[in-house]
Amino acid sequence: MCHLVLLMPVFGLAVFLFLPLPVAVAAYLVIVAMTALLYRAIYHAMCRPVVTGKEAMLGAHASVTRVDLDRLVVCLRGELWTANPAGFTGRIPQTGEQVLITEIRGNRLVVGPASENSSD
Repeated sequence: MCHLVLLMPVFGLAVFLFLPLPVAVAAYLVIVAMTALLYRAIYHAMCRPVVTGKEAMLGAHASVTRVDLDRLVVCLRGELWTANPAGFTGRIPQTGEQVLITEIRGNRLVVGPASENSSD
């Protein structure tokens, strides 16, 4: 049903059957212009970046809330996640430190050190 909107220019040809030619041309140009604006809005909506799901979590900054032996608990957007540290050369991140989510393995995040010049 929603694909019928994409056929508006084809359905708009019917105005030539019922209206005089100068009026039909004007009406059809309006239909084509509205369709072009609609196509543009559809294209921009489809090109927007992902803002939900695991794809949106990659590259986000989280805060370390707890440090265990081989894992961390990080807070991301108000949710607590279990995380594996990676890329920390010879040290373990401390509580309150900002980390960067680099990968997601199952239901566990892989985090690395956050760069000093970026913030989330």
